[in-house]
Amino acid sequence: MNQTHYPAEVVSMMTLLGERICIARTRRRWSMEILAERIGVGRRTVARLEKGDPGVALGVFFTTLWVLGVWDEVKGLADPGADKAGEFLDKQRLPKRVHLQREKELDF
Repeated sequence: MNQTHYPAEVVSMMTLLGERICIARTRRRWSMEILAERIGVGRRTVARLEKGDPGVALGVFFTTLWVLGVWDEVKGLADPGADKAGEFLDKQRLPKRVHLQREKELDF
C-alpha cells in the first residue's frame, strides 16, 4: 500500500522506527540477510522494514524487535491504563445516580 494513504505522523514514526531497527542491526554487525534469516523473512522485507514501509506485517515488526532484544519497550504500547481518553469516556457513561435494589421479603 502506498504511504500517502497514511497520516503523516504514522509515516514519520514508521520511518523513525525503521531507522532505529537499522541502527540496532548494524550495531550487532548483522547483515540484512542475517536479520532476515533470524526473523524468518526475506532480505527485501528487512529492507522495507528499515525504510519504514507501513505495509510490512506487524508480526514481522514485533518479531524483529524481539530478535534484536528490544522487546520490553513494546509491552507498554496501547496500555489501557494509559488511555486517558478512554477513561474519560468510561466515566461519562457512568450513571449519575445509583438506585439500590431492595431485597424482596419472603412472605410465608
